[in-house]
Amino acid sequence: MSQRRLPDWIEGFLAYTDNTEPRRSYRSWVAVSTIAAVLQRKCVLKWGRLDFYPNLYIVLVGPPAARKGTAMQEGKRMLTKMGIQFSADETSREKFVTSLKECATGEQGPDGKLYYHSSLTIFSTELTVFLGYEDRDMLSTLCKLFDCEERFEADTHKRGKEEIPNVWANLLGATTPAQLQASLPEGAIGSGFASRVIFVYEEDKERAVIKPVITPEQEAIERDLLVDLGDIRNLCGEFTTTQPFEDLYTEWRNDAESDSPFSNTHLEYYAQRRPTHLFKLATIFSASRSDERVVTEEDLGRAIQLLHDTETKMSQVFAGVGSNPLAGPQLRVLRIIRSRESIPLQELSDMMSDDLGYNQMAEVLNSLQQMGKILLDVPNKKVLYVG
Repeated sequence: MSQRRLPDWIEGFLAYTDNTEPRRSYRSWVAVSTIAAVLQRKCVLKWGRLDFYPNLYIVLVGPPAARKGTAMQEGKRMLTKMGIQFSADETSREKFVTSLKECATGEQGPDGKLYYHSSLTIFSTELTVFLGYEDRDMLSTLCKLFDCEERFEADTHKRGKEEIPNVWANLLGATTPAQLQASLPEGAIGSGFASRVIFVYEEDKERAVIKPVITPEQEAIERDLLVDLGDIRNLCGEFTTTQPFEDLYTEWRNDAESDSPFSNTHLEYYAQRRPTHLFKLATIFSASRSDERVVTEEDLGRAIQLLHDTETKMSQVFAGVGSNPLAGPQLRVLRIIRSRESIPLQELSDMMSDDLGYNQMAEVLNSLQQMGKILLDVPNKKVLYVG
């Protein structure tokens, strides 16, 4: 067992990227996905009859200036140095299946057992380019791959039926809410592929960095990160849990069953997959700090906290989705008011004149006021944001 240079890889990655513009949440999930990409299907956490492999579908969501791609590029660079195989940025389902088959390999674990697997990471700064628009075949394939089945069968035009053993797919992508909604078929938002995704939403960047530089301290951290990521890359075999882990999970699961954290119906099916996400995430936190392959109460606690912090904003990914024809414009109006805190009513009306007429604007503002989001200051002809 090698000695790690850093106490924790994820915390080291956050320190290394500290003086960059993306939000901490984006950088945290990039670090998580980077570890997942090197663990592959050669690592597993067994829980009774269930097997959990450390793959996740993570999508960074926000407006174009939120620095999603900036957050992802450091993870991509490190994975490239590790020799990790990526799917093509733009591909068909058939070519994707071929790439998955071609990356098959075998590695020997500490128990002497050969772990044969077909592991592929999807790394897409423009997720809609990879997914296509309403490509149901690609979405169905990704749904099947999420559970890392022992045998995956796919029909292809050129080679007939393809059979791939021990499949594993890990996804890190980025998109805007509008692009995401356009790429998913009508009725698919909230179920199927979307229910398997951890959506990480941010409204803007964390700070403006005029000239991003790497300090000598960060250069040293980078060297340590690469060495430790190589050690994580060599991990192979079964991860075990401790009794305090089981106690904390039982407590969390009982609370989760009795009290759903989501009021948004688009997250109903995602909520049912939260336990799966937690097992995968806790395994990654274990690998981040140690080669022991033991998942502790601390690892689970960190997983619960990160997931909880992310879920508080997740419903904003689907804001504006629904049968209400004013849902989209209403969301844009709210974002304008929130960014300004106070705005003259005439200025707001002028900004939205292409989308909303006089009566429609009145309906949107009345609706937002009833929801407790804004306050109409009629005497001063202003709109105030209150939460």
